[in-house]
Amino acid sequence: MESPSKKRKSTRRSSDTISGESADEDREIKKSKRRGRTATSVSPHGSGRGLKRKIGCVEAAAQFGRKKNLDQYYSIGSELGRGKFGSVTLCYSKSTGECFACKAIQKNTGEEDTAHREVEIMQHLSGHPGIVTLKEVFEDSEKFYLVMELCSGRLSDFLAKERSQFGERNAAEVTMELMGIVKYLHEMGVVHRDIKPENVLLTDAGRMKLADFGLSTRVADGQMLSGYFGSPAYVAPEVLTGLYNEKVDIWGVGVLLHLILLGYLPFGGASREAVFEAVKTVELDFHGLAWQSVSLPARDLISRMLTRDVSARFSANEVLDHPWIRMYTDCSASGDSTANRTNLPTADNITRCAPGAVLIGRRDYESSQESNEGDDEIVDVLTAAISRIEISEPKRSRICGPVPAPAGLDWKTNLCTAF
Repeated sequence: MESPSKKRKSTRRSSDTISGESADEDREIKKSKRRGRTATSVSPHGSGRGLKRKIGCVEAAAQFGRKKNLDQYYSIGSELGRGKFGSVTLCYSKSTGECFACKAIQKNTGEEDTAHREVEIMQHLSGHPGIVTLKEVFEDSEKFYLVMELCSGRLSDFLAKERSQFGERNAAEVTMELMGIVKYLHEMGVVHRDIKPENVLLTDAGRMKLADFGLSTRVADGQMLSGYFGSPAYVAPEVLTGLYNEKVDIWGVGVLLHLILLGYLPFGGASREAVFEAVKTVELDFHGLAWQSVSLPARDLISRMLTRDVSARFSANEVLDHPWIRMYTDCSASGDSTANRTNLPTADNITRCAPGAVLIGRRDYESSQESNEGDDEIVDVLTAAISRIEISEPKRSRICGPVPAPAGLDWKTNLCTAF
């Protein structure tokens, strides 16, 4: 007869993934850890093929069981937050005085596997500036303790205060930076499965870091996943109906982008079941009144991130290469690229756009008088995006065009009106 512990392992495996390759991969990972070297695996995504997976790439103290007494090394401060199975508190290094966040996960609640998975994946992803850094791991008879870098806030709190002042440039920059992190996850063979603003942390410098990998999982080449993981308003429809892959993360970022641009979630309901039904059936009306202040390229991107046809849904690379993203990175005043954008905006530097318009491409007016190639590029980018949306020809011709700068100003803009 199968022992209860083996039965639990079998149940966990079937609920998390249906691929037999996963067990083989886990065994290889464990072997690599014992040998103390790096394991190599092939990512299911083009740009990540041949990428070496980093195993055990944080200090040895970040292995379970190495340190037992948290109080010997850290002083515990005030509580930052509390969840169903644990809490997050401030903690201070007794040797350096440095401040960290300590996530305590209660044992004997069925969350032991979640804690182990979170540590393993954070180790696997460590070194990327968009991933919260795991410092050390402790455990005692009652809890696991994950000591992590301390961030200054969450994207959800920032949006609650500042979203009304966001322009499309700011929305595009947030999407770009977050999608860059998601791209890294997918290249490393990780699916987050719970992307939402509460799990995006902010540094003092305004940079974003993805956190909370308790629901994340590793995937092999071509592997499909099953089982419900995520938050109702951000969960992809295929999670509710069958098998899914890494594109559930694209859906989650698409929901977040919808929230930033319109101020509300695309799929809602009075109950959990009602939200699930909306996720599976409600069609977005991109011609409704609420969308009139959103540019056509932005609508186009959201429609491609929130399509229920998984094969047609954009990948992380395709999102980053979309015209709406590129016109804010290729044509920004600071010359930022997708790899190096400006900090998350504050109330002092948010680009404020007139209703029904998007302010793009601030440039020196005199130099742009000598050559209009830059403006032509922006118009071409927008035209390409607009061409994929059914619009009558008279309206199409009025959608985007250069607007002369008033006399005396040293910059020029384009206005892309959303009719």
